[in-house]
Amino acid sequence: MADTAGQSRTDKELHTDYDVEVKLLAITPDCEQLLEQAGRLCYASGDKLGTSADWLKTRIKQGHESLIEHASATFYIRASRALTHELVRHRIASYSQRSQRYVKELQEEYITPPELAEKSAEATTLFHQSMSAAWDTYRRLLDAGIKPEIARYVLPNACATEIICTWNFREIRHILKLRSSTAALPEIRAVAGKIAAVMKEQAPEVFADIDC
Repeated sequence: MADTAGQSRTDKELHTDYDVEVKLLAITPDCEQLLEQAGRLCYASGDKLGTSADWLKTRIKQGHESLIEHASATFYIRASRALTHELVRHRIASYSQRSQRYVKELQEEYITPPELAEKSAEATTLFHQSMSAAWDTYRRLLDAGIKPEIARYVLPNACATEIICTWNFREIRHILKLRSSTAALPEIRAVAGKIAAVMKEQAPEVFADIDC
């Protein structure tokens, strides 16, 4: 499936088909006003707070991004463990993730890459067979008395997981720029796109320039 630019749908669009979930749980109240207040303190121009619609945009364009660290957002994300292994590399953050040590993964809940169906029905069938085999082995190990923390070794990277993430706005901008690249994992591009949509609505002065 090629388009007029010669790129496959997998490269350009397929990441939007990932069955991932992103929810905003919390955000700094009056975040843009707070950020402008923090920034204007640096320039002793607090008396001009709110007088320029593009003040924050201009500071960010100039590279003065330390001021946007004063606001943060917390997201709930449901995706694969392949994705969260990459996501938690962003260390200016706080994370709480569903445990596989203490929570038994009895249900076959996993993320199916849409690239499989794009390739062939056979690839999709093979993938689902592999998932079923992994969970069957996992349950048999539990039945044999193996602890969940050991039995989980047979579970795949595709296993669905839940994670709550808190980042300051500067880190969110960094994540969105890095993870929206065509070189990024398609699933994480899908998550980045959903986060970007939320943040552009919540703080347009800070995130409007992000192409995601």
